[in-house]
Amino acid sequence: MNVKNLYVRFFRSFNYDYLRKSDPRAVADPWDVLGEDQLFYPFVRVSLERDITTVVGANESGKSQLLSAIKCLLTGDNIVRRDFCRYSDFFAVNKEMALPEFGGEFDNLSPEDATMIRSLAKLDEDAHVSSFHLFRFGKRAVLYVLKADEWVDVPLRPADVKKIALPTYFEIDADIPLPDSVSLDYLVAPDTDQPRSRKHDLSAMKNVRKNWSLFESLTSIDQAKQKTIAEAFATEPSDEDKHLRARLELAEKLLVDVAGINRTAFEELRDAAQQSEGYANGIVDRMNRQLADALNFPKWWSQDSQFSLYLTLRDFHLVFTVRDRTGSDYSFSERSGGMSYFLSYFVQYLSHQPKSTQEVLLMDEPDTYLSSLGQQDLLKIFSSFANPDDLDKRPVQVVYVTHSPFLIDKNHGERIRVLEKGDGEEGTRVVGNAAHNHYEPLRSAFGAFVAETTFIGHCNLMLEGQADQVLLAGISSLCRRLGRTGASLDLNELSLVPAGGAEHIPYMVYLARGRDVDTPAVIVLLDSDDEADGIAAELHLGYRETQLVDDDLVIQVGTLGQDDDPAALDLSTKTVQEMEDLLTSEIAILAIKHLACEVLSPGDAAIIDQDLTTIDIGPEQKLFKAAQKAATDASARASTKLRLAKVAFARAVLHVLAHGDTPAEERDRVLGNFEVLFARIDRAQRDAMRRNDRERTSKTVNRLRKNFLKDHPKTASKRDVAALLEDIDEKVPTAGIEAETLRAAIRRIRSEHNLREEPLSPVEDFAALRADLEALAYEAVREVQA
Repeated sequence: MNVKNLYVRFFRSFNYDYLRKSDPRAVADPWDVLGEDQLFYPFVRVSLERDITTVVGANESGKSQLLSAIKCLLTGDNIVRRDFCRYSDFFAVNKEMALPEFGGEFDNLSPEDATMIRSLAKLDEDAHVSSFHLFRFGKRAVLYVLKADEWVDVPLRPADVKKIALPTYFEIDADIPLPDSVSLDYLVAPDTDQPRSRKHDLSAMKNVRKNWSLFESLTSIDQAKQKTIAEAFATEPSDEDKHLRARLELAEKLLVDVAGINRTAFEELRDAAQQSEGYANGIVDRMNRQLADALNFPKWWSQDSQFSLYLTLRDFHLVFTVRDRTGSDYSFSERSGGMSYFLSYFVQYLSHQPKSTQEVLLMDEPDTYLSSLGQQDLLKIFSSFANPDDLDKRPVQVVYVTHSPFLIDKNHGERIRVLEKGDGEEGTRVVGNAAHNHYEPLRSAFGAFVAETTFIGHCNLMLEGQADQVLLAGISSLCRRLGRTGASLDLNELSLVPAGGAEHIPYMVYLARGRDVDTPAVIVLLDSDDEADGIAAELHLGYRETQLVDDDLVIQVGTLGQDDDPAALDLSTKTVQEMEDLLTSEIAILAIKHLACEVLSPGDAAIIDQDLTTIDIGPEQKLFKAAQKAATDASARASTKLRLAKVAFARAVLHVLAHGDTPAEERDRVLGNFEVLFARIDRAQRDAMRRNDRERTSKTVNRLRKNFLKDHPKTASKRDVAALLEDIDEKVPTAGIEAETLRAAIRRIRSEHNLREEPLSPVEDFAALRADLEALAYEAVREVQA
């Protein structure tokens, strides 16, 4: 059973759906009608995906309140008068104060769920029940079931509600990081009244050593000495680590529940630490192997494929130590806070034990402590909750709210829900078509242009206009949702950057690649008309005689039929001049009719629906130009003419492609055409990223080499050379053929110059070393161009 729709009314900033209330065409559902006067106050409805729903919005827009509403719906708890919307017309004190109201539509029912709903609604045993609505009107609960196109409403007693196996919710605590260490005493007996940190134990031992004379005559301890001894062993102040127990419980989950270490092993280790150091180290080594197997952390932490977490024994504490690709060891306190918080999320994910057949994971701004890459890695955890690889695990419905553009999976725009708070009594509403608008509402939600207009280190695809962005993002996401096996775009790795016109693209490329030392990868997608040809020529010439983007990374849509198999394209036009030419005329007709229904009166939309039957495309004419003329002609009898704009047309195209009534053959033709384009972009993206990595690596190696030779013009110790190679190794990309080639060359230099032997002695053949270092920057280039 899943929560398909959440309904909220009169709860904090959720007043009612003021847009629906003001729509004269709106038809009230039975739960929207209020009181004996049958007043229409529609609930704010928030649809939830079966797998993952991402809620975004500006400050005070109601994001966190939405999570609270889900809790109230599922449990019926904490529905209190103080949460009633303060600016509601029904917030009054001259009568019994009202309670906020919640409802939900539940689908994906099991046979047992359906049987129970039929029983509570007193339906026939053979009645088909695929979903139901449950509403909590203050203290009342009402069940709504659709029967023969009519709603059956059934008041429920608390005992009846308990019979329905509603999903339960759980939360991952975003404020509890893993501790730096955990004591063996705690792991042996976690129910101890007052757990201690390693810092406290070390402080106590310091006090004991400082006051050792007090312990020399234990038989004659006076009250003053007793007080001093008590102070030496006093526990640390409670406010020094308010979350100590919760952090230690998390460490216990990691070692016992995730790594599967038997608790008796900690007791044995505690004894061994006093008697046999070798035996103790052997136990810790075995624990580390078991921990590494259980975590498989490189799969989840993309920032360092060689990252590992292991235990070291210190002062009867197991200290968590991390090792990165440099081979260096660090404690948590020496690394960024995001590392320990991400590990916290990861451990809570691995150790989670379901408490019901269906659960909902709720998370409130989990991005707080994580870097942009760490947030992308967190998306993997959410995905594993919602779509587990382990078939024995039940899928979990995930709902999280965020302020961060990096915690949005751009490959799944359908998951985004944008909340917006209106003026005065309007309250919070859900912005419609956020995915079709391709993050347009996110600009106000985040307070700035985000991923599509900011270079964040991924590959950037420069586009002529926003309509191109809408089509590429929307159709790629649709292909993924439909499970198509053709090419699609990874929008978490590829930023779509509309330039606002072809003439602005050279400047956008200059902004990205012409100013800084570290430049992002860039590819360009252009039309194939005269203007775009001129822009391609300008990009070839470059800026100040420096070409900023290679010719083969400038894609013109008209070349698809030349370089790819022409049979892969199924077109309405004879030639492809712009992206809209990859559509078919049949899809364009459906898009125009849908747009007419959205922007024109019902009568005018009916005229266009009747009169628009074909789109006549002349020789060498663009499909969109022909569609504009067809829309104008079809609205000749209408009171208002339909004027077709590219962005609105693109959004309408996405709607009809995703609509179930669209002919499958026409949809497949269009998606197949775009998959050809996606394949071309994907190849260019991989090439651009590889070249960019090589350029960045060469610049880095040359910079480090030149600085080294300035400091060591004639000779250097082997230790200094080893340090230089370690610096280079640390800055090399973590994966790829080029990275492995460079690392192989580094290993060869270490071996040929015997850098591990007598590290303080000078390098014997310094001239050869200089030549090797000069060649090092170009190892990757030689590998791919050999």
